[in-house]
Amino acid sequence: MDTPQVTPPTPRQALIARGEQWVLVVLALALVAGIAYQAISYLRVGAEPLEVRPPAGGPSYRINVNTSDWVTLSMVPGVGETLARRIVEVRDTRPEKRFRSLDELKEVRGIADKTLAKLRPYLFLSDATGDEEPVQLLDGAPLRERPPRP
Repeated sequence: MDTPQVTPPTPRQALIARGEQWVLVVLALALVAGIAYQAISYLRVGAEPLEVRPPAGGPSYRINVNTSDWVTLSMVPGVGETLARRIVEVRDTRPEKRFRSLDELKEVRGIADKTLAKLRPYLFLSDATGDEEPVQLLDGAPLRERPPRP
């Protein structure tokens, strides 16, 4: 019986040369790093507070200090979340649950004469009956249509 002859395997040629493999690895790492950077940037959206800038030519709205919540009060330039929460807290601890004068805002920690002078054009007072809109547009247009109360 004849024994088959064993032929040595022929060397296989690589599909991609070694130098090209390194280039692909570097490109893949750069792609992964870019995706990771974008993911981290996406997660940080909203982490920085938005800056409310006063409109050119003066305010186009005013906020009712007696009926607004802290979110609405924070729309006033110079009033952030902390100061807006303090204003609501002081207002709600008052016996009548409202301010009678804008000068009473100086009772709020963080509001002095200079700060109050900057805030005054953006604020107004009304009775806390609940029927008033918390935001008053100065051009006379209604803020939104409200359904009639039953």
